[in-house]
Amino acid sequence: MEVGEAIAPLEPGYDALLARVVAVLETDERVRALWLAGSVGRGVADAGSDLDLVVTVESFDGFTDPEVWAAVDPVITTPIPGLPGCFAFTTREGLRLDVVLETPADVAGSPYTQRVPVFDHDELELPGPEGSPNGPDVERMQAIVTEFLRQAAIFPAAVVARRDWLLGQSAVHFYRTMLYELYVESNQPLPVTGIKQWSSKLTARQREALTGLVPPAAEREAVVTAMVAVAGAIVSDGRAALESAGGLWPDDVTSAIAGYWSRHGLPWPGRP
Repeated sequence: MEVGEAIAPLEPGYDALLARVVAVLETDERVRALWLAGSVGRGVADAGSDLDLVVTVESFDGFTDPEVWAAVDPVITTPIPGLPGCFAFTTREGLRLDVVLETPADVAGSPYTQRVPVFDHDELELPGPEGSPNGPDVERMQAIVTEFLRQAAIFPAAVVARRDWLLGQSAVHFYRTMLYELYVESNQPLPVTGIKQWSSKLTARQREALTGLVPPAAEREAVVTAMVAVAGAIVSDGRAALESAGGLWPDDVTSAIAGYWSRHGLPWPGRP
């Protein structure tokens, strides 16, 4: 794929941003290659994507200071945790650029297996293809279900008894996110996408189910109704997702939490 074709789906301005970066890096002998990565490198970018660059340098010395990237003209510079010299930039025009450094020795084993060369002075050996995709992570799904039930034991006392309906709003949103994570994990293996590709990881029925779980107003009836609805979706759809992946729903724990809700006058959704 050519560079122009790869960045064409991005919103206007990224071509000029890339040109500024190339003008600085291509004449620097310490920089051996520049690559498009992320969704652009995979050929699946759209107007909501940002620009991910992998820069192959002889050594990181001289590239760990964000001032090196002044050509980006950033208004926000965020170091990427655990990756010295790697930054997430937001430019004055509101464009988003992530820069990751590597050395030539890193290229063959890089996790960035799909990349488009902007320039490559040394014709470096590219990473091998990714291995076979994995299915659902059942251990992670079990942990989500356990956390759901643990949080359910908090709701009657921390939200209802205290009449903290703002906390209840946040709790409903948190449960909804747990259901989303169960859905996504159950759909594995999925194509590699960025974290901002939210809805594309779901089936049409899953998107419809989450869309129907609307945030409540900050008052008792709305919060309790919304909480019962989202908890019911986890007890039904979340359970089905876990069991379809080979996991086991903790019926004994669920029965205990259902009893606790009942003692607080709250209706537990579905079968315990």
